[in-house]
Amino acid sequence: MARIPGLRRILRAADARSGASASAIDDELRFHIESRVDELVARGTPEAEARLIAQRDFGDWNRYRADVLTIDHHYAREIRMRDFVDSVLNDSRHAVRMLRNQPAFTAVSVVTLALGIAATTTVFSAVNGVLLRPLPYADANRIVHIGEREIARSEPGGTTSYDNFADWQRLARSFTTMGIVATSAPTLTGRGDPVRVPVALVSAEMFDVFHVKPSLGRGIVPSDNVASAPPVLVLDYDLWRTRFGGDPTVIGQTVALNFVSAKVVGVLPRGFIGTGRMNRQIWSNFVNDTSDGRTGRSKDVYALLRPGVTLEQAQAEMAQISKQLEASYPQADKGETAVVDRLVDRIVGDVRRPLILLLAASLLVLLIACANLSNLLLARGMSRRRELAVRVAVGAGRGRIVRQLLTESLLLAAIGCVAGVLVARLAMSSLAALGPPVFASRPPELDLRVLLTAMTVSVATTLLFGLLPALRIAPREPQAALRESGARVTGGAGKTRTTLATAQLSLAVILLSASALVVKSFVRVLEVDSGIRSDHLLTMQITLPRARYDSSRSTIFYDQLARRLRAVPGVRSVAFTSLVPFSGDFDRIGITKIAGEAERVGADAARGDRYVVSPSYFATMGIRLLRGRIPTEEDRFDAPLVCVVDEVFAKRIFGDRDPIGRRMDLPARDGYATIVGVVSHVKTYGLDVASPGQIYMSDVQYPWRWSALVVRTTGDPLAFASVATHAVHELDADQPVDDINSMDRLMSSLLRARRFTLTVLSAFAAVAIVLAVVGLYGVIAYGATQRRREFSVRIALGAQRRQIARIVVGEGARIAVAGVLIGIVGALATARLLSSLLFDVDPHDAGVLSAVVAGLSVVAMMACVVPARRATRVDAAEVLRGD
Repeated sequence: MARIPGLRRILRAADARSGASASAIDDELRFHIESRVDELVARGTPEAEARLIAQRDFGDWNRYRADVLTIDHHYAREIRMRDFVDSVLNDSRHAVRMLRNQPAFTAVSVVTLALGIAATTTVFSAVNGVLLRPLPYADANRIVHIGEREIARSEPGGTTSYDNFADWQRLARSFTTMGIVATSAPTLTGRGDPVRVPVALVSAEMFDVFHVKPSLGRGIVPSDNVASAPPVLVLDYDLWRTRFGGDPTVIGQTVALNFVSAKVVGVLPRGFIGTGRMNRQIWSNFVNDTSDGRTGRSKDVYALLRPGVTLEQAQAEMAQISKQLEASYPQADKGETAVVDRLVDRIVGDVRRPLILLLAASLLVLLIACANLSNLLLARGMSRRRELAVRVAVGAGRGRIVRQLLTESLLLAAIGCVAGVLVARLAMSSLAALGPPVFASRPPELDLRVLLTAMTVSVATTLLFGLLPALRIAPREPQAALRESGARVTGGAGKTRTTLATAQLSLAVILLSASALVVKSFVRVLEVDSGIRSDHLLTMQITLPRARYDSSRSTIFYDQLARRLRAVPGVRSVAFTSLVPFSGDFDRIGITKIAGEAERVGADAARGDRYVVSPSYFATMGIRLLRGRIPTEEDRFDAPLVCVVDEVFAKRIFGDRDPIGRRMDLPARDGYATIVGVVSHVKTYGLDVASPGQIYMSDVQYPWRWSALVVRTTGDPLAFASVATHAVHELDADQPVDDINSMDRLMSSLLRARRFTLTVLSAFAAVAIVLAVVGLYGVIAYGATQRRREFSVRIALGAQRRQIARIVVGEGARIAVAGVLIGIVGALATARLLSSLLFDVDPHDAGVLSAVVAGLSVVAMMACVVPARRATRVDAAEVLRGD
């Protein structure tokens, strides 16, 4: 750009003005032309000619003018930015000094805010991990689970049979591919100590559904799923690294599963975790067992929706296919329908509602913290009204004062955010340990989204707790503020603090009532009779491989093991069972033939959970005999078949008729088994979950190769685990023992989700109560301090000190009553949201609400005691002399 005459002078003028106007720039440029004209005229050049020469020498006026305006605007913007940065730095330095000079206020404020931010951040980390984090599979939004349930029920789809799966594959058009999976837990030998490994038996299509590409070798291919195909294995990456040493030459080698050779053909990708029953250490090829038939519903099916096909369209098609199968195979499929569920809904399960509830509760805690902090800032700001009024009087604008106060709030928010995130980081590990099983695969984590949320919450809280006090405190009339003593609260600020304290108490009522309902529900669950005596019970799983144990050898093995363990000091009784109650496993059968009745087909079958047990099982578990008898050693393999049912199955199937002597055709052996006894019901799926009842069969008459050992001990049951394991290995050194547990621990694990909600919600309620009471105490104490002169005058005129105390306590009572009444309305309005989390408790339980109101009222009144005592001890003469 050409040199502009006088540019430095113009910019100096622009700098001084912080932005020159267009007319001023025109005057400056015109001045230079006129100066040149005067110079030429002085030398004798005619004025008209001199003006032409001056304009020619000056150059393009419009270009110079535009360039100077652009430069001027840049200068003005830089000056404004510099002034803004300087003011922010000054405000920040002033805020740091103010907070440093009031360490008690700063500490209380930071702790209050940190608790609110920590609560919100911690719960959001769980919400993010479980509900918001995408599933680690390509096209995860198109992956669905297809299962079956009775038409009359409304639960998600369950398992299905291979025959139905094959028909679904053939008839359905809503899916690009569909795969099936079953599970087993064979013994792995030949690679270190024998160990029982969980195996997923999958069809080749499952690799397409989840877009799995093995890191080594190949996956399962269709030829692996045909009848009589030899077993092949795809190893989990971690198992390959630990058990096989990460040896790439393992591909093509054979290992022994249940003493049967199986070829390793691939290794799953690193970090890949299968969902549900596919979360296993080994994937093997699924080969249909034709003996299962169409009623053998023990498999899971996953499919990939075609692009453009909605879940509703797929559900409608599968419902129509179910009707076709029901018509073709009524004995197996009558009353059954296929259900299509999104994979994410299967994974999240019942955790969504509790997490959303806890997130709402954490936001309430944050609001209470913000209200508390607003009260603190108002109380602190009232004492600074003279200082702020002086600043306004000497030229500071009200907006400048508000910005200064918001800077202090922002600094508090920043410190509180850092402290809250640190507290949340420490709390996340505890949250994962307490949380439901889904946290194992989708744990709470402090990732970028959680950090951004924490920062957003901090900014939002700055506006919540900082803006209102700043607007209230910043003086509109500095002269009036200067005339005040500086110790009196304006009516508006006092009402604001009272309103905030009322809001804190009302929110605390809502949180406390929700927590109390959950606590009462949990107590009701614990009061449920489990049907067994869970103390001093040790359980462990033993699976005898088919290649080495037939029916007779397995019976001999269990008999010898029982005799060895009964001889151990401290062992009271020993039993075996095909299923351990409260372990999460189930073996549900449908009985179609009951003597004297028409054949039951499809969903009308008499369904119950099958338990194949030793005769000592009932005494060992503490299951009560209600009628008849239990199987004994006399009920030998060649004796007439017998069984025992529980009271729930008996009532559901036989009604008021006596089930003793009724005969049912049970699977596993030909012939009818006679019901010889009725026992008490065991809440095998959990104390708060219903079941269709149990059917018990003797392991003598129905030999079983996989059984759980149950040992009742006199001391700590887990202390006997090594003794029991040693006894097993004395009989068979290659036989692994796993799933070692105590019955108390198994029952406790089923209450984990309820305990998680209870613990977190109760912690939030406790924090809310403390913050609300502290806020009420602050309002009453500060109000009493502001009324010291009034109280002194009352005392001087003859008022009794108990009357002064009554005034202070009355002010607190009015706030408490208002907060409690608003809280009751809020609690009643939100109670329905808790209904799915409650067991045998009305969401509007009057007793719970009354206890909450009474307890919080007492605590609120206790917060008024100290301010009331201080008010009664005021020295009236000293206060009045001071005025």
